[in-house]
Amino acid sequence: MLTKRFLIIASCLTVLAPIACAPPTQPTPVAKSAAPSTASATSVATSAPKLATATAAATGKPSGPTPTVKPAAESRPESGRYGGILTVGIGGNPVSLDIHQEDSSFTNAITAATYNSLLKPDPFGWPEFKPVPDLAASWQVSADGKVYTFHLAKGVKFHDGTALTAEDVKFSLDRIRNPQRGMSRSPRQQQLANVTSIDTPDDSTVKITLRNPQASFITVIATVYFAIMPRRVVSEKNNDMRNTVVGTGPFKFKSYAMGVGWDLEKNQNYFVRGRPYLDGVKGYVILDSFTRFAALRTKNILWWAPFPYMTVSQTKIIQETLSDKIAVQLESHPAWYGAMFNLTSPPWSDVRLRQAVSLTFDRKKMLVVGLEGAGVAGMSAQPPGEWSLPEEEMMKVPGYAKPDIDGARKLLAEAGFAAGLKAETLVRAVKPQQDMAVLLKDAVAAIGIDLDLKVVETAIYQDALSRKAYGIATGGVGTALTDPDMPLGDNYLSGSGRNWTGYNNPNFDQLFARQSETLDTAERRKIVWDMQRILLKDVPIAIAYWVKVPYAWWKEVRGYVPPVGFNNAFGYQDIWLAR
Repeated sequence: MLTKRFLIIASCLTVLAPIACAPPTQPTPVAKSAAPSTASATSVATSAPKLATATAAATGKPSGPTPTVKPAAESRPESGRYGGILTVGIGGNPVSLDIHQEDSSFTNAITAATYNSLLKPDPFGWPEFKPVPDLAASWQVSADGKVYTFHLAKGVKFHDGTALTAEDVKFSLDRIRNPQRGMSRSPRQQQLANVTSIDTPDDSTVKITLRNPQASFITVIATVYFAIMPRRVVSEKNNDMRNTVVGTGPFKFKSYAMGVGWDLEKNQNYFVRGRPYLDGVKGYVILDSFTRFAALRTKNILWWAPFPYMTVSQTKIIQETLSDKIAVQLESHPAWYGAMFNLTSPPWSDVRLRQAVSLTFDRKKMLVVGLEGAGVAGMSAQPPGEWSLPEEEMMKVPGYAKPDIDGARKLLAEAGFAAGLKAETLVRAVKPQQDMAVLLKDAVAAIGIDLDLKVVETAIYQDALSRKAYGIATGGVGTALTDPDMPLGDNYLSGSGRNWTGYNNPNFDQLFARQSETLDTAERRKIVWDMQRILLKDVPIAIAYWVKVPYAWWKEVRGYVPPVGFNNAFGYQDIWLAR
């Protein structure tokens, strides 16, 4: 029914008139070329297993931290034009504007372009996640893989005019590691749990020491979540940055109005030569996905921010009617959809109930109905790819190839609910999760579980998950990386700020620590597979499918390539308008 509804409504959009919130008048672009960024990455090292493969093959050494090497030549876009406003539409409001505190891509959509991290994904390295210099012009890794030394780029200033120093970097990373008053949570805290100290030998040098070697450290630190803030401003605000945005990024924050939109303006003093091209970014909050689709088609917005996702039916409409004007690209993203359980209290603390729910899932059918097939039916806790369990093994797991209703009913009876049960289900008020909630309700009804869907706004949803103030919830959680340190660590490691279920398995935690410091990729993969096997039995999260994300933009938007992980999509540094 959902698929049919998608097709009917999407087809009706061909006759929709432009929405009322027309974008501002675009400044006339100036035909002026600019040299690409020339950040002095004279020595760059990486420790991500995938990136170290060539070195490992050549030397016979295990992949992992390597001596500093010169980076390969990078492809760059054609010279851009200056001027113009990029118009963007997103499908929800952020809980706050504190990029360290929040877990929503809505926060990233508004603030990511105002900040820089030490490193960033190479915007032209797609589909690989290749860390390249950002605030750190170069870095080195010690022979034992435990000490990372970053040398900051020169002449970097925050938007308030103060100079960036190593102390700002240390302060920002320590803020994530040890959240103080003013921060109610730190979702990425566990990603820096292996850090024992951050030192600043001088104003332009940051030395990060790890307890153990960590295969993913460089790639993790290159994600958008580790943005650098000015120590002075954060201190003056008593650590409360929920409504304050001051970074070093290509764009300066101007304003945000809840339910309406936001404005960013060009940072005239940006440290990357020749960037940014745009005069600014104008964002609109458009909650209804079909209205947002109409805004794209009528050119009221030039770029579709990838959450909530465009449907397959909508992409087909564009391909059939506007393929000469709008580019559409469908890419894998490490984000799962399914059911989360609160393991800290009954009844969902009983593993038999959780297993029963998972056995009701007809995953292939759910993928077709929920995402019109734009994804991968899944049960494993790792995104599809090099780290996930092999398909042939997954086919043998009960409930993966097809639902097992009899087995689910038996487990339900063993748990003392032979007559079924009623339960309230927490649902985030964004379309993909609401669709998932309907699929979940229909699936478990077959074994006598009656779910009452409670749809709430993002702020209420996130607060309930953080406080474990729910029983069962529909989830849709993405990460910036497929490396196991992020999806497995974020969602399942005890003590993680994103472990919404309260899952606590000492054996899993021990295996997590082992895989994280294992630098040989093949050996690490074996451990990661064992971790996924544990999760298949414990079922803290019943995953239905992993998504593929459609990106769409008017072809006059140049210098943009879809990122690896849509949370890294909102930098805008190299985008320009061909007008």
